[in-house]
Amino acid sequence: MVFLLAFAVLVLSVSSVAVWSRGVREPAAARPWRAEVAPPPDEVAASTEGVLTAQVAAGDITHDQYLQAMERLAASDEFRHPLVVPPDR
Repeated sequence: MVFLLAFAVLVLSVSSVAVWSRGVREPAAARPWRAEVAPPPDEVAASTEGVLTAQVAAGDITHDQYLQAMERLAASDEFRHPLVVPPDR
């Protein structure tokens, strides 16, 4: 009888811990890939790519507009900082 009571207490405690752990919100840094995680409104964007990505995630621009903007950004970057490959020996 004591074994049955101890087993019931163990099962209830394990299940309550499992239920309560689901109620705790995970930090935003643990899931940066989700679109609903937005930076604070007063935070300055770190790069043009980040701004474009945020606009796509928010639905402000389409995927095609994003690709065109990234192509223009890559072309201007190639013009300003050309990639120089060292010669083979």
